[in-house]
Amino acid sequence: GELLPCVMHVAARALAGQALSIFGDHSDVMACRSTGWAMLASESVEMAQVNAIVSHLVSMERRVPVQHFFDGFRTSHEVNKVKLIDYNTMKTFINWEAVKEHHDLAMNPRHPHVQGTSQGPDIFFQCVEAGNSFYDGLADLFEEKGKLVQEKTGLHFALYAYEGHPEAKHVIVVMGSAAVTCGETASYLAKKGQKVGVLKVRLFRPWDSSRFLAALPTTTERICVLDRTKEQGSQGEPLLLEVSS
Repeated sequence: GELLPCVMHVAARALAGQALSIFGDHSDVMACRSTGWAMLASESVEMAQVNAIVSHLVSMERRVPVQHFFDGFRTSHEVNKVKLIDYNTMKTFINWEAVKEHHDLAMNPRHPHVQGTSQGPDIFFQCVEAGNSFYDGLADLFEEKGKLVQEKTGLHFALYAYEGHPEAKHVIVVMGSAAVTCGETASYLAKKGQKVGVLKVRLFRPWDSSRFLAALPTTTERICVLDRTKEQGSQGEPLLLEVSS
């Protein structure tokens, strides 16, 4: 694309089908997963605050658009108490050199540049492939910025967060607000000796298999993937396809 930083905070909701639904289906955000936007999911109000900051830090520094989403109505309209991060603390996170570089890219007659050209299919796709360098190591940058926020605020951050028995045999993989309920239930059952756990997915694009597997207990025998969308005609829903691959 134009390599411009951009963050869109989305209250995910169902695409209208046989009826209208205002609740937290992921069918709208999953329709965008092939557009080149990074995708970061928040399961709670507090995590939405952290991920919102991380999204802006990553997008500004790497010039890749980020879609930060959370469940519509269920999370977007939730009334809860959170530890707010003040603006002075936020300022310490910012890479001001990246901000200056962004300002320097503005249109200026003193240093004109070519933008928005028309290309043939051969050149166009070569340029598309050339964009890979902006996505290489993108998960590392998300991790880096998340840890920066964690150090300054004490709020724990992980791109793939596990909760439950350390030697779980049965693990649920889930994204969005359901992760909160599943996580609390898994922790309760684990205290009673049941070897169960939950893996909360936050970074969906780019998908990081190494971090996902590192968060998964080595004792895992069975995985249940809970998608919150329906993709008609596919071999499986988006989260399931990423996990199974």
